[in-house]
Amino acid sequence: MRLLLSKEEKYTCITVEGRLDTLTAADFDAEMAKVLEKETHLVINFSKCSYLSSNGIRSLIILTKKLTAKSMGRLVLAALPAEVKHVIEMAGLHQVFTIVDGVEDGAGLLQQMQEASLRHGEISYGKWSFDYQPVEKQGQTAMIWQNQDIAGYDELGISAGIGKPAEAAGSAEYDESLFFTTGNCAVFFPLDRSAAPDFRISTEPSQAGVLVKEACSFHRGADAFFELKEAGPITWKEMLTAIHGLAQKIIKDKVITGFVVASEYKEWTGITTGFIIETASVKHADGQPLRFVKTNKNTSDIPAFACISLKLDKLHKSNDVNILGKLLNANISFENITDLVPIDLEEGLINPRVWLFIGNKTADAAKKRISIAAPDEFLAEPYKAFLARRLYRDSSRLELKPLQGGFSAQTFHVTSWDAAGRKLRPTVLKIADRDMITREAKHCKDYAMPYILNNSAMILGAEYFGDSGALRYNFVGIGGEESRLKWLTNYFLEWPLDRLEPLFDKIFLKILKPWYGQAVKQTIYPYRDHDPTKTFFPDIFQKAEALFDLSADDKTVWIRELDKNMLNPYWVLKHHYRKMENKPVEFPTSICHGDLNMQNILLDEQMNVYLIDFSETRPRSVVSDFARLEAIFIMEFMPVNTEADLRHIMDILLRFYANADFEARNFPIDDLSEEVRRNLHMSKLMRRYAVHHADGDTLVSSYFLAMLEWVLPVICYRQVTPLQKRLSFILASLLYEKLGI
Repeated sequence: MRLLLSKEEKYTCITVEGRLDTLTAADFDAEMAKVLEKETHLVINFSKCSYLSSNGIRSLIILTKKLTAKSMGRLVLAALPAEVKHVIEMAGLHQVFTIVDGVEDGAGLLQQMQEASLRHGEISYGKWSFDYQPVEKQGQTAMIWQNQDIAGYDELGISAGIGKPAEAAGSAEYDESLFFTTGNCAVFFPLDRSAAPDFRISTEPSQAGVLVKEACSFHRGADAFFELKEAGPITWKEMLTAIHGLAQKIIKDKVITGFVVASEYKEWTGITTGFIIETASVKHADGQPLRFVKTNKNTSDIPAFACISLKLDKLHKSNDVNILGKLLNANISFENITDLVPIDLEEGLINPRVWLFIGNKTADAAKKRISIAAPDEFLAEPYKAFLARRLYRDSSRLELKPLQGGFSAQTFHVTSWDAAGRKLRPTVLKIADRDMITREAKHCKDYAMPYILNNSAMILGAEYFGDSGALRYNFVGIGGEESRLKWLTNYFLEWPLDRLEPLFDKIFLKILKPWYGQAVKQTIYPYRDHDPTKTFFPDIFQKAEALFDLSADDKTVWIRELDKNMLNPYWVLKHHYRKMENKPVEFPTSICHGDLNMQNILLDEQMNVYLIDFSETRPRSVVSDFARLEAIFIMEFMPVNTEADLRHIMDILLRFYANADFEARNFPIDDLSEEVRRNLHMSKLMRRYAVHHADGDTLVSSYFLAMLEWVLPVICYRQVTPLQKRLSFILASLLYEKLGI
């Protein structure tokens, strides 16, 4: 390694040639120690550096700290090769170091920093004098919140208002509170003072939120920084009036002042955040004043304010007054915050440091957020809009229309527009529990995208809130936005069998051949794999008892439609499955959808095929999806509108499931009604696919146990009629009889 030093007028540039690694880091440190004797602002040119090791990174971190401690010195890293930049980014240090593209960019940035550090002076209010330093362009818009909605900590920035933690949005037990946010932290001080205050800290401010009733917030950095020239103490009564007056000096027409104060006290240290508001000027859109500020009736000099102090175990001071975030990050932690207290107007502050946020105008926060037009039931649960806004950060407006959802998820067709009003491509928003969303995102990536051509469910993002999650995925056909994707259900109900069969052949023998056509024989556990109580239906026994007045502990049941006693299918599920769940079977396996129905298969005008909903997709018995579809044909589409229909259908199914030939090739269906004929023909087709993809292995138990996984829980479905639920109950008994249980 070689270091080349170039002395410029206001900074020094160091060019690193070669490797900055374990062998050269000590030499680098020694040379930098000499440079630091004379220099405070450095640019390091890495354009000729071929390698940066962990020891080299350590040297840069130490150098940064030394420069920062030395009269507000600065270090800028310039012209990083791709390999060096990757090492720094991988360590997450691109957020710590100041990095620019070229040496000239670094020189310009240092000049701006030096000029900013010189723009300071003395400003006074009353008997007190302060060292004053503007931080950014002064004056900004204060956001006024007035809707019962969840806002992320990142949206709120520096804020105060009335609300409660987003995770307590549906809880009447958590009191409405005066809250404050400081980026990654939210403090809650219950309006009912008998309740204890609390705080939340999040490493991901965008994923943590507050259910806001009303609030005021600032989103930009501070407008000014003050330090009291004397040590003090200055009382809070004096400090509040000084903050109010100083803000007025800086911006004449200001209406709201936010502040963060880091200070020592006689017996403790802390950080206080708060707002001073011109109550006559700041109101909600409906004309009502903000409720969270208060005035001191005994002292008219003190303006309307709201603030809270975080008592700290230790106040870690930052040498960089321009970056409030560094001070907050260094001090706001679970181990450092010891208490939350309101201010005492007579208490004295020692060596206070003050950051001001000065609002000279206000805006309705709702108009600055992504607007959402959606059904009332969607908007009634604020966490759903919170998830949608996080997923659609590239949008300014959303329109949500419900799609036919599954048993445990809600799906919406989303039309969205960018900030300029241009329509973005249509997408689908899916909301479900966290585990399902996590599985779907992972399984789509692992099992769908690598195998299936024309798959529409490309995951565009996933977000989580508490136990819930949401996915955004693509919903555009190959023909573009004008393509109209239709559920396979539509074709199933509209097309004759001579058109349906070729369509299903295309889907299951061609499009999905990468799944089913590459079966591998493995050990499976059919009873464990197809137990519905382990997936979506843990309460199936309670449902059965409520519906049929039947305990899962009763082994047999009288079935009036068959005029005989048969096994109670829910007894089998509860007792027999437990005995058999560890019984292994060697059987062909493949990637299977796992929750395949005809709303999860879509087609466009050119009959391109698309699959969605992959939460249950994984390798399993190759016949699983085909058995699932047979359950749908028999349970959901058989014409069962009366008791007479049920008895007629049961008479047919008795003969169909008693057939010795698994594929039921010779079972007569020509004389049956069109609906019944269609359902039985398609069921026979599913069995043909099963035998084909299982390479001739017709292990009946694997197929019918997979089918029972979806026949048994029909009683839990909301859209199914009581007669269909009765049909599923009887069919389950028949299938267990066929399995010889």
